[in-house]
Amino acid sequence: MADCSGRYERLTAEQMDEQRIQNVAYQYLCRLEEAKRWMEACLGEELPAPSELEEALRNGVFLAKLGHRFAPNAVALKKIYDPEQLRYQAAGLQFRHTDNINHWRNAMTTLGLPSIFYPETTDVYDRKNMPRAVYCIHALSLYLYRLGLAPQIQDLYGKVKFTEEEINNMKSELDKYGIQMPAFNKIGGILANELSVDEAAAHAAVIAINEAVDRGEVAVTAGALRNPNAQLAELQDALMAVYQEMLQQDKNRKRHAANRGGGPEEKDIYEEFLTQREIQNNINLVNVRWAVEQVDEALDSADELSLLSALQLPCLALRGLRTENSPWYLDQLSADRQQKALEEGCVDPLDPDELQEAVTLGNQEAHRARTVDAALQKVNESLRLSDPRHTVSCLMTSDLQLPEVFPFAAALYHRELQLLQTQSTQGELQQEELFVAVEMLSAVALINQALEAGRVQQFSCSLVSPSAGLSDVEDSLLDRYFECLVGWKKKQLNGDLLTWNQLQEGINSVNNSAEDEHQQVVCVRVVNQAVLRGDPDQLLSALLLPSCGAEEVTPGNIWRYLTLLQRARQHRAKVSRDPGAELWLADIQEAVTRVNQQSQKALKMCLSLAAVNQAVKENRVNQTLRVLSLPEVQLQELLPVCAAEYQRELLSLINQRTLAGDNRVSGFRSSWMARFLPGLERDCRKLGENQGLHPHTSVPGRRRYRIVFLSPIQEVVSRVSGSYSRSVLWRSSEALLVRLQAASRGFLLRQKLQARRGYLSSHTPAVIIIQSHWRRFVQQGAYRRRLQFLYMNWRAVVKIQAFVKMWLARRKYRARLSFFRRHVGAVIKIQAFFRANRAREEYRMLVHSATPPLSVVRKFVHLLDRGDGDITEEAELLRLREEVVRSIRFNRQLEEDLTLMDLKIGLLVRNRATLQEVVSHCKKLTKKNKEQLSDMMDVERSKGLKALSRERRERLEAYQHLFYLLQTQPLYLAQLIFLMPQSRSTSFMEMLVFSLFNYGSDCRDAFLLLQLFTAALTHEIREKVEQPQDIVTGNPTVIKMLVNFYRHARGQNSLRETLGPALQDVLLDRTLSIRTDPVDVYKTWINQTETQTGHKSSLPYEVSPADALSHPEVQRRIDIAIINLKNLTDRVLKAITSNLHKLPYGLRYTAKVLRDALKAKFPEASEDELYKIVGNLVYYRYMNPAVVAPDGFDVVDRSAGSALQPEQRHILGSIARMLQHAAANKHFHGDGYHVRALNQYISQTHSRFRKFLVCVCDVPEPEDRFNMDEYSELLIVNKPVVYISVSELLNTHTLLLDHQEVLCPDPSNPLRLLLNDLGPVPTLQELTGESSSSADPGSEVSLTLTNKFDIFNESEDRPDARGLLLSTKQLIIDVIRTQSGDSLTDMLRTSVSHDQEVCHDWLMQRRARQDARTPDKMKRNESLVANGNLSLEEKKRKILRCLRRLEGLGVLRAPNPENQILQMIAKDIRHPSAACAPPAGGAELQKLRQTLSSLQDKSSFHSQQVDYYRHYITSCLDHLTHSSKSTNKKKLPALSYSAARLQEKGVLVEIQDLPATQFKNVVFDIVPGPEKGTFNVKARFLGIEMEEFPLKYQDLLQLQYEGVAVMKMFDKAKINVNLLIFLLNKKFFKK
Repeated sequence: MADCSGRYERLTAEQMDEQRIQNVAYQYLCRLEEAKRWMEACLGEELPAPSELEEALRNGVFLAKLGHRFAPNAVALKKIYDPEQLRYQAAGLQFRHTDNINHWRNAMTTLGLPSIFYPETTDVYDRKNMPRAVYCIHALSLYLYRLGLAPQIQDLYGKVKFTEEEINNMKSELDKYGIQMPAFNKIGGILANELSVDEAAAHAAVIAINEAVDRGEVAVTAGALRNPNAQLAELQDALMAVYQEMLQQDKNRKRHAANRGGGPEEKDIYEEFLTQREIQNNINLVNVRWAVEQVDEALDSADELSLLSALQLPCLALRGLRTENSPWYLDQLSADRQQKALEEGCVDPLDPDELQEAVTLGNQEAHRARTVDAALQKVNESLRLSDPRHTVSCLMTSDLQLPEVFPFAAALYHRELQLLQTQSTQGELQQEELFVAVEMLSAVALINQALEAGRVQQFSCSLVSPSAGLSDVEDSLLDRYFECLVGWKKKQLNGDLLTWNQLQEGINSVNNSAEDEHQQVVCVRVVNQAVLRGDPDQLLSALLLPSCGAEEVTPGNIWRYLTLLQRARQHRAKVSRDPGAELWLADIQEAVTRVNQQSQKALKMCLSLAAVNQAVKENRVNQTLRVLSLPEVQLQELLPVCAAEYQRELLSLINQRTLAGDNRVSGFRSSWMARFLPGLERDCRKLGENQGLHPHTSVPGRRRYRIVFLSPIQEVVSRVSGSYSRSVLWRSSEALLVRLQAASRGFLLRQKLQARRGYLSSHTPAVIIIQSHWRRFVQQGAYRRRLQFLYMNWRAVVKIQAFVKMWLARRKYRARLSFFRRHVGAVIKIQAFFRANRAREEYRMLVHSATPPLSVVRKFVHLLDRGDGDITEEAELLRLREEVVRSIRFNRQLEEDLTLMDLKIGLLVRNRATLQEVVSHCKKLTKKNKEQLSDMMDVERSKGLKALSRERRERLEAYQHLFYLLQTQPLYLAQLIFLMPQSRSTSFMEMLVFSLFNYGSDCRDAFLLLQLFTAALTHEIREKVEQPQDIVTGNPTVIKMLVNFYRHARGQNSLRETLGPALQDVLLDRTLSIRTDPVDVYKTWINQTETQTGHKSSLPYEVSPADALSHPEVQRRIDIAIINLKNLTDRVLKAITSNLHKLPYGLRYTAKVLRDALKAKFPEASEDELYKIVGNLVYYRYMNPAVVAPDGFDVVDRSAGSALQPEQRHILGSIARMLQHAAANKHFHGDGYHVRALNQYISQTHSRFRKFLVCVCDVPEPEDRFNMDEYSELLIVNKPVVYISVSELLNTHTLLLDHQEVLCPDPSNPLRLLLNDLGPVPTLQELTGESSSSADPGSEVSLTLTNKFDIFNESEDRPDARGLLLSTKQLIIDVIRTQSGDSLTDMLRTSVSHDQEVCHDWLMQRRARQDARTPDKMKRNESLVANGNLSLEEKKRKILRCLRRLEGLGVLRAPNPENQILQMIAKDIRHPSAACAPPAGGAELQKLRQTLSSLQDKSSFHSQQVDYYRHYITSCLDHLTHSSKSTNKKKLPALSYSAARLQEKGVLVEIQDLPATQFKNVVFDIVPGPEKGTFNVKARFLGIEMEEFPLKYQDLLQLQYEGVAVMKMFDKAKINVNLLIFLLNKKFFKK
């Protein structure tokens, strides 16, 4: 027993109690850990450890954020005090932190959590009962989980471990509380018991729905869903089955999720059951899907009524639906659905957001269509009249969106459009017809205008314009068109304009003339080619052309034509000594005429031959002789005595040929005959049909055509005649003839032999050639046999050749490769050099060339593409910008709330002062003093510009807006300074500008003041300066202003730090002598000599400079002075150049602006001239006065009463003069050696000054220097305040009104709008609120500057020239990346190949994939996406249309719009724009993040201000109520007055439709409301309650502020506002 008791020692009661307390502490730590993790899951923030969580919850920030998470309407984020806990960390808890706890309690009330769980505010703030707060968090988590709004809280008891120290600390904390730990495990039961009857019924209805869904019966589920307690909306009977299926799927998913995460602990029912919100969400989802399908079906059927009814379904909640716009809805939705199908590749219904967007676009299209129809109707009506001017005015309306209309062509527009209207089938012109017609008529009007003015260039541009629609216009004939149309226009009666038909007719006539001339040239060229090639067919076709002008061309004579033309061409070439000479048209016509004449002559000869043939066949001797004697036969040696012999020989010849079968025998009667014509012995001719053939041409129907000559007849005649003559001669000399014949035969034989030998000797080369040809023939035979052998074995031959070629190529390649490998470094360098050089040249051409070629643009156009990294970075940039804009708008709203609360506080304070004054004067309200009381209540306690009245507050806001605009838009003040005289403008600067900009006291004011200086300087140079030196000689006002400002206001320390030490050293050394005047040095030497010796000098006192320099002592002294002067000048110059960073930034930037503005206006000015002017500003105007008089500018320290000595001032003046000459590079006049030395030094010093001035102008932009951007104005927590006197205010207002026509001529100018709001200049008494005697014009007024105009106004997305230009650029980029060409014009007019189309399709697919990865907000415009779906040919056509439209809009100018848009694309490549530029990079992202952080800080500050103001207003109302320490919790009593009593007090004026005698029966009960400052006014008539009117005290003050004296109550009773306020003050608020 002893061992057992030792092993299991029994705990004492104290130990058991201690263990129980530790268990309680551990359990509470577990509950804290559970609450911590649940809140972290809800808020997405990390909370402190459980041991520190209670302290972290005391300020209520996390609790308020939790309330905002689930009830944002009850707890706005801006209401949370100290959301970042910065004040809590700096100063600990503040009383306003209790507001956060109250916000949390309000949120739980809004959510419906039973109040039994609520902790008190002090339980959290003072840590009186923190377990109660943790208990409430657990209850809230379970309640929200059952509603489906939050995750379930975890049970961590026994799952987490805490240190012994943490448990002991928590135990001690719980001991301090001295309270009982709440029962966390009973929260579910308590929550169920505390639910109201309605909530319990709703809970039961939701359970019933879940059970019905599990049963799977549609009817049961429908009944459960229709249960009113379920509070389900928009149920539709037709969709019950779908509801069943959808709910079943959602519940199964929820059950599976619960089972996967399930544990041994007990589960809540809503882990597996659907909550009421989840059920309603599923119902809404099904309804929306069904409605979308209804819309889709209506689109399929193209039924407008069905579509309209589907769009009006409440579940879609579409805004702006109009019944009359249903046709446009149908078109827009159909187009959107088709576009979506093309983009996504599947036919899905449109989403509700897409439906809303389509409805909005449909409304816009409908409105636009109606506007166009109305304008079109006016045009048609005007065309039916006879007033051309009215027609032109109707056409010039912007609603029709027509091209430009010219009034001088009014008659042309009216006449042509009237004719077109009569020809229309409908009797009216439509929009498309009118647009095309007006575009064409405008072009015709411009052409007529050019014809009248005689401007050929304008005429040419207008004539070739696509809008003119003229066809067949040739650029080479523009001058002939102009001459022709000018002649036609002169023939017009009454100076009428040429119509389009007349223009086209004139163009056609000129084209026909030019075409005829061209055809003649072409014909002559073809004839020459045919003659040169000897092609008779080509020659015949050319001669038969009408343009040739040849008459009676006979195809049968074609060979003769060819022969004669060849001879004519050879003759022309011989005469002109040009082998390439060609025939002219006259030569061709002459040759054809000659051939035709010869043909007629040959025909006659052929007829004669036929007659001979006939006579011979008839065997008539006399007839044969007569025919042979005809002159056409041209026979010689014809003897009449031989007629019979002629007949016999000819008949024998015919018979002989007939028997031999030779056609030549029957040649006299054949249709084919030929003969030698004079000079054409070998030409052939077809006789019968006049068709000529070549001598070797085959004739149809014959085996071979043989030429029949006239020579046989002549031979027969000659033979017969010769035979007759010889017979006569031989008979007389027969012996002699025999000898002669013998000698002749011998001679002929010898001669023939000798000729043969000589022939062979003289033709030795020919003999050799014949021999070579024979040998060639033999070798060819052998070659053919070898070739045949190779053909028979071609496969082996190919293999051998391939192997040999491969071996040779491989050896060459290996040798080349080996060479490259030995010199691989050099090869890489050469390749890199050439590639870099080519890329550098092309990029230099892109950057510096005004018109880079298309090939260069094509090479760099890929720089406009965006990668994945660019898209991600741009998405982040877009998100940050949207968040920045949202924060800016949120801050604006907070500022407006603060302004309104400020006004309310002012009204409360003013009412309190008025109340005290009234009470002190009127202790009793009587009939005599009620009018006085009403007036006293209406008297404004605050007079002047800041009085609490609507009119004066609006005037104050207008002045604040005006001076904000003058601050932030410097051009107005710059122009005003320029317009005023210099004397007045200087005082104006000192009086107004310095006050307006607070003397540049902070970065913002300094930035804006610098903007004013630079804007005024630029305006002065642009408007007044005619040459650069005017800046130096003209002494501009703005330069005086800025120099004065930076020298005295901001630059004084700079001058002191820069020049002070150097000038102080100069002044301290009084032994220096820098006098360089020879005469002065000479006189000083004489005086010193006489003083030292005591004797008068023998040298003359008055001498010339040359005589003075003749003395060596004078020269020595001058040399020393020059050295001293140089050293002093170098010392001061070094101080200036080495302290460049100490110069005021504003002065340096102004110098830069001065240089750039002068360079822009005077580009021919040299750099040296510009820097001289800059030096005049920086040194002469800014530094030189401080060098000359340092004591006057407080540059050096001087004791009181001390002044500079004359010698010191002389030294400073000499140094200043040297620096001034060095800055301007201005030499001293004179030719002495000392002058030359100084001038040489000035030239050397000027180069140093030039480098210094270049460095002065090298400064960053003010935006970078002062860290200002587009959001800077919106990040200012405290609005800028300026202090300005009343007289300055009035003078500024007067000046602006006097010069408003120059400053803001546009009525929509912001300055003009603000001046219109202000109206005329008020008087001094109106601004001060005092009498004229006591009004002080020098009294100051503070203006809190605000901007009236929102810089983030969202404009409608309407198609304009910019969008069209962007779309056109994208199309052109797609074309030039796909299709090759030297110019854009050639590419647009060249057909597309299949390979190019394939390349284009691949490019578009790649872009589509990239767009698919792009976030929705960054996707390209829908029109650009639609353009991507076009084919390449369609894109080219659209480019042409877009270029024409851009010309019409004035974006591009004729005649080369293609080159202009290519220049724009090149500019986009060099400087990417916002439309297609890559992301700005990390710098802009970092800048946006900083801006967003600043905006959040500003929002936090404003939220605190709003909370503070609201709390202050509540406190004011609390202090106004009748309360004491003993009656704090008592409710204020209600007041009851009869209408008669209120009328007696003057509060009630009248009651409509009720006589005054009945007022005693009307009783008004004024009952205080639940909130401070609210009342409920109840009306009773004869004891019957009629109506109840809610009344707010602050609304009454607002009415009094707005000057409303009488208000209506119950729409019948008229109440005096001032007396009602007095009554409420007296009865309910403190006196």
